[in-house]
Amino acid sequence: MKVLILGGVGAVGIEASRDFIKYGEYSEVIIADYRYDKIREFIREVRDSRVSGVKFNADDIDQLKSLIKDSDLVINALPFRYDYIVTKYAVELGVSGVDVAVEEEQLQLSEEASKKSIVFVPGIGATPGTTNLMAKKAVELLEDIESIEIYWAAFRSTAPSPGLLHVTIWEFDPKLEERVIYEDGVFKKVPPFSGAKEIEFHDPIGKQTTYFVPHSETWTLPKYLSKKPKRVYVRGTWPEETMNLLKTLFYFNFYANEPIEINGSIIKPMEFIYKFLLSRPEARRTKIWGYGLRVEAVGYKNGRKARVIITNRHPHYSKWGGSRAYFKCIGIPLSIGAQFIIEGKFKEYGVWPPEAAFEPDDFFSELSKRGIEIRWHIEYI
Repeated sequence: MKVLILGGVGAVGIEASRDFIKYGEYSEVIIADYRYDKIREFIREVRDSRVSGVKFNADDIDQLKSLIKDSDLVINALPFRYDYIVTKYAVELGVSGVDVAVEEEQLQLSEEASKKSIVFVPGIGATPGTTNLMAKKAVELLEDIESIEIYWAAFRSTAPSPGLLHVTIWEFDPKLEERVIYEDGVFKKVPPFSGAKEIEFHDPIGKQTTYFVPHSETWTLPKYLSKKPKRVYVRGTWPEETMNLLKTLFYFNFYANEPIEINGSIIKPMEFIYKFLLSRPEARRTKIWGYGLRVEAVGYKNGRKARVIITNRHPHYSKWGGSRAYFKCIGIPLSIGAQFIIEGKFKEYGVWPPEAAFEPDDFFSELSKRGIEIRWHIEYI
């Protein structure tokens, strides 16, 4: 089994690489990234003769297709603007794989993937990913389902990389069409910073105010779960300093990005914001690193109305690699998804979101081996 890891030494990719090399079944692993110096450093770290690297330009389509074609499975940890193109070529070339994020266009490739007897699972990180399987478990624990509410607290610095800074700012862009909630069969667009709700996450994240965010669980769960919820909401938040920044950008309408003149130069405000933040060491620091996840599902059990509450917990960042504590919560599920495909632990061929591809208990068991605990309880209401 020859496995290709795209973006394999990025902040998320390197955690997927570490986990896959430690736990996965393979004859060869190819780490593809534009930072060849980091690849060499990583290869020295893992000391495994089956691991090699290649300098990779994600915008070089010929190189991308060649690398995928020469592999048995692809793990995609590139920025999300490459999600569809990697899935498209993987399906076209008959190669199975996994991806951190998910777009509807990827799932539309399912029939073609099925005909080629491959499986590709996009959106298998923390959220989406682990939260999809938490929701599936909650539904399994109930006889009937009314609503699913997902909450996340992504505690990392504001700008650890250009791609992650883009995601942070994008989540609260007022022009987004993707920020929706699902109610009674209808997807309803909602504004940024709406739906505010205080939620308790594991220590040291604690209690945080969450808001509606544009996440794929909102539109995949109603379609792919065996029991159909009437309502699905996804709320999230970043650390306080990041949320304060986003509220300022929103309040003063930076998102309009209307050019202004400064000393004879024409500047677009958001372009300045991006470049400024990426240049500041303060934007690469934060007090707490980690990922809080919580899923609440309301329905019926034993003829009584009940609520299932499922939460995650992982080691304190001081004991789990500092900033790595956040990225492990994304990279580890990505690696486990790839391992499940290799082991045949998936429902059927095609392109599927996590809830349609994997079984929650199996997945949670693997997370637990890495220090990520998923816990649940039922309360009658």
